[in-house]
Amino acid sequence: MGAQGSVCSRLERRHMIIPQYLQIRQDQNPVFIWGCGAFAIRVFHYCRNYGIAITGFFVNVPEEKTEFEGLPVFQMEQVTERYPKFSVIIGHANYSKGAELLRQVKNVGNVYCIASCCYDIWNLISEEFLIENDKILNEFYSDLRDEASEKCFISYLESRVNDDPSYMFPYYREGISYYQNDIFALGKNETLLDIGACVGNSIWPFVDAVDGSYRSIIALEPDESNCLILRERIKDRAVQNVTVRQVCAYDQEGVVKFSGEQEQGGIQENAEQYSLCPAVTLDGLCAELNADVTLLKINFPFSVPQILSGAKGLLSQRKPKVIIRAGFDENVLIETYRMVKNLNPDYQIYLRYTVGIPQGLTMFAI
Repeated sequence: MGAQGSVCSRLERRHMIIPQYLQIRQDQNPVFIWGCGAFAIRVFHYCRNYGIAITGFFVNVPEEKTEFEGLPVFQMEQVTERYPKFSVIIGHANYSKGAELLRQVKNVGNVYCIASCCYDIWNLISEEFLIENDKILNEFYSDLRDEASEKCFISYLESRVNDDPSYMFPYYREGISYYQNDIFALGKNETLLDIGACVGNSIWPFVDAVDGSYRSIIALEPDESNCLILRERIKDRAVQNVTVRQVCAYDQEGVVKFSGEQEQGGIQENAEQYSLCPAVTLDGLCAELNADVTLLKINFPFSVPQILSGAKGLLSQRKPKVIIRAGFDENVLIETYRMVKNLNPDYQIYLRYTVGIPQGLTMFAI
């Protein structure tokens, strides 16, 4: 759909950027991280990597933890009572709403949102990347099917180029999710293939979105502890017709190095700490299970092109609806687009933010 003009010419690129980590490191106020979950851990790792002193964490909801990552956990009221002025790094995945709420707290000095911190990917998008990939970026942009997708694409790049997630704030809509969106409607006879199911956080919304009426769910999760929790929750929730496999999807069968934990794992052949995990191709798995997959969801940072390569038959012959969290890494983003279109040129491509951070950029192919 994209109009004439290159992607690079559309971007606002600031010439003098003081990296966020330097701004935070120079902050004279006590600095807190708002949040106490998996995303807050990633923000804390970012701070630790750049030598940023963190006073503690705080939450604005009931929380039993009094300590997190070796630092105290406060309620927001406790922080405002103890500190007449403090600064905040948002450590949950709704930057725009979080920044708006913090602006109403008079004690808050500076508010920081990290442009890239998921999976310890901290780099910004460089000018060299934009120049080297000018052709594919323009092709990607021109192939997007609506204006909302174009705005998401440009704002994602601007957020990562300028180290400022506020570029994406106007284009994140609460209520847009994997399964409830303005791009496609789910039927009552879907088969979901969930790659990176974790503990089921993307399964329950699917079940709700189809009012419990679906054909089957196939959930792949490499992490052993996640897989155990997933099976327990499926049993507790009495969710039917679910097949769980503790495997990695990849471009060949065998064994791969899986590195990470909880919601932050992926296949990394150069990882220093890893566990060996069985690998399957999606084509092989679908043949084994005789599964007519209608909906494919992928949430992994590094190996998406390899996962798609192992699903050539599925995408080219069955053409299921495809949902991919694609904003973790700019190289994987463009390679994911290229792979989907190479496997089936008939796919129509859309982008939306399904989470309120730049890494929430999600590709939909229908």
